[in-house]
Amino acid sequence: MTKPGNSDPAEPNADKAVPEQAVPDTAVPDEDTTSSLAPDPVEPEPAPKPKARPAVEKAPVEKAPPIPADEPVMPTAREAAARTRAGRRFDEPAPRTLRISFYFFVASGLIWLVSMVASMIYKQDIIDAEIERNTDPKLSPEQITNGVTQILWIVLIAAVTFTVFLALFGYKATEGTRRARTLVTIFSAVLILFHLLLNGTPPGILSAMFAIVGLALLWSPSARRYFPARELR
Repeated sequence: MTKPGNSDPAEPNADKAVPEQAVPDTAVPDEDTTSSLAPDPVEPEPAPKPKARPAVEKAPVEKAPPIPADEPVMPTAREAAARTRAGRRFDEPAPRTLRISFYFFVASGLIWLVSMVASMIYKQDIIDAEIERNTDPKLSPEQITNGVTQILWIVLIAAVTFTVFLALFGYKATEGTRRARTLVTIFSAVLILFHLLLNGTPPGILSAMFAIVGLALLWSPSARRYFPARELR
C-alpha cells in the first residue's frame, strides 16, 4: 500500500485534467445561413436545335401533250364562192346602185331637216294658225304656243338625228357592211312611217319618197351581191 500523498510515478496523475481536443467551430453566421445552405442554382441546358429536314426532290412535272389541231374542214361550194366574193369586194368599186342609194338617204334626211328649220323660222305663223283653228275653249293661246314650240323642237332634234344616222350608215353600207345596211333600213322605215302617217306635209312626203327609192336601190340584186353571205364567219 502506498501512503496517502505518495503516488506511484508510474500511474497517471488522477488529479490532472485531461485537455479537451479543440472542436472546429462549424457554426455559420446568421446572415449567411440561408445562402450557404441553399444549393447552387442549376442553369437549364439549352434545347437541342431541330435538325433540318433533308430537301425532298420534286419529281419532274410532265408537260401535257399539245392539243391536236382540228382537221381542216373543206368548205362547201357556196361558202367558197362567198369567201371569194368577200375577199375581192374591197378591190372592186361599190355597185352604182349602192352608191346612188346613199345619195337618196342623205337627201331624204336633208329635206326633213330643212323643212324643220323653216318651220322654226316661221314658228309664229304656225302658232297663229293653230290658235285660229282651235275650237276647244279649255285651251288658252299660251298653252297652244307652248305646245307648238315643244313639238317643233322635238321634231327638229329627230330630224337632225335621222339625217346623221342615214348619212353614216348609208356610207358604211357602200363599203359592204351588213350591219350598216340593216340599220339604215330601220331608220328609213321609221322615217317613212312618220311622214306618211303623222306628218303629212309636202316636204315630209317628199322625204319619205326619197327614202323609199333609197331602200329599193339598197336591196336591188346588184347591190345585194356586193355584201358577204350571212353564213360567212
